[in-house]
Amino acid sequence: MNVHITNIYGFIQDQELKKKQNLYADAGHILGFKEMGIFNFDVSTDTESELSKRLDGIISSLQFNDLVFVQLPTGNGEHFDNLLINKLRAYNTKVCILLHQTIEYEYVLNSVDLIMPTSNEVYAYLKEHNYSNVFYKKNIHYEFDSNSSGLLSSDFYIKKYLIDVVDQLSQPVLDEQDENVIHIGFGLHDKDGHYSVWVGTAMQSIIDHTDSKLCFHILHDETVGEENKRRLKQVANQKGDFIEFHEIDSAEFECIKNRTHGFTIGTMFRCMLPDLLPDLSKIVYLDADIFVNTDIKELWEFDINDYCLAAVVDEGVIKFHIPNILYKYPEIDRNQYFNAGVLCMNLRKIKQRGNLKDLVVKFLVNNPEATYPDQDALNVLFHNNILYLDSSWNQFVYSHREENIDILKQGIYHFAADVLVLYSNSKIDMEYFKTLCRTPWSDYEIGNRIDGCIGRLNDRINQYEKMMYRLSMPGVKHIFYGEENDTLRKIYNLIHITENDYRVLKRPDNLNGQVLPCKNLESLKDEKGQIIIFVLYESDGYTAIQNLEELGYVNGEDFFVVARFMSFLDGGFA
Repeated sequence: MNVHITNIYGFIQDQELKKKQNLYADAGHILGFKEMGIFNFDVSTDTESELSKRLDGIISSLQFNDLVFVQLPTGNGEHFDNLLINKLRAYNTKVCILLHQTIEYEYVLNSVDLIMPTSNEVYAYLKEHNYSNVFYKKNIHYEFDSNSSGLLSSDFYIKKYLIDVVDQLSQPVLDEQDENVIHIGFGLHDKDGHYSVWVGTAMQSIIDHTDSKLCFHILHDETVGEENKRRLKQVANQKGDFIEFHEIDSAEFECIKNRTHGFTIGTMFRCMLPDLLPDLSKIVYLDADIFVNTDIKELWEFDINDYCLAAVVDEGVIKFHIPNILYKYPEIDRNQYFNAGVLCMNLRKIKQRGNLKDLVVKFLVNNPEATYPDQDALNVLFHNNILYLDSSWNQFVYSHREENIDILKQGIYHFAADVLVLYSNSKIDMEYFKTLCRTPWSDYEIGNRIDGCIGRLNDRINQYEKMMYRLSMPGVKHIFYGEENDTLRKIYNLIHITENDYRVLKRPDNLNGQVLPCKNLESLKDEKGQIIIFVLYESDGYTAIQNLEELGYVNGEDFFVVARFMSFLDGGFA
């Protein structure tokens, strides 16, 4: 749906009216509205046919089901204004009149969807004549300033006034009892204002692949601004789907705010779903960094009546490293530890266990070793009540790049702390980028994603230059920080390890079949000669880099983060 706003030009005797219309049109421009320019002229000089053609030119950018703000009076008289409104209505448009002066256009005023008075005088006139479609929200504290010829008191309120109308006229009404509506939840913390695009792109991918009616529930805190909310609404409303915003007070998680490690507090918001949506029995929860390449209805229709959650085993845990929490809770099999980025949640059955937010917070307070905050908690709380789904419902993007870059199979793809890689030649990256380009953030994000890819390539080159200098030192010892996985073994082959080389961890994991022995991290204090350390940044609960720096080692000189210099096909950052 496009939004338009009229504006008057040319010589007009009522300069105050022109000033008002120009002011509102300028606010509309900032909000991305399209302008319909109207020139003031002697209407009596046109025949009806000529006048009709003139109006067709004014509304030439109009499409069916658009929204138009018509600023009245236009200065061209009642006949012109009536014809303009009738032309607009023929396109099945939503029409809102911005009424700057009292006019006695009874037919026009009764036929439009909303009337927005822009002064106390006009508002009083409309109320006196019982126009039921007057829009004037007292609870938002709109103020008409009598000292400014009846204009709203600030540019901020003018834009807010316009935005509220767009919301009211574009948002369908949700029937909470409609069993055909699929409910989908996202958690959103957006401190820098650029994370909302991930949620918007995920929503767009869902909409592109289903004919089902959807309701998106955005669980957010105060970091999500009005402009990003507007854009998220724009994505949801393009096919008439619903969107509801639920603001979360971050103080709910004050006692664990320092426990989220490399994750944002937004990951915790999903724990609020059972209490925020008491009338829902089920919801699909998705992380923001998701791309849906299948009909979400298939996930929605899994029978989870006997389970608290439906989820997919975390392939990162299977391939790479064991979460610390599994050492403490051996009853949870590594092969059954699920990833919480894609969940189908039985809200009623979960509530039978207690308040989910309280349960998760209590778990994290009592388990400081948990490295994947709410994901660890959900695994421990519900490990015996999970419906395990096929891996296609939560497949990591890096695996797709490694195994099958030419075909994008049906399923849900999870970037999982990964980024878009435009130089990967991978189908998932190209499809994600094309979907992003159809969102309201495309004007900024296209250049931003390209710049990001170039920046990461330059950083990899820089890492290699510094690393080669350290590796060329005579007798340098190679030390590896992390669990021995495929990525480390690839590095072993590249640099030709010696019998003096070893690995370190806070808790050594010397197991059968490992190439290098593992020592306690504190062993590094005894090293006197030249060393180079290769570190898996996720080691020791994502504290590896911090631990090395506390020991006095310098990032990019003494130690190198493997993910920064390895190819994304070999386990590095994209």
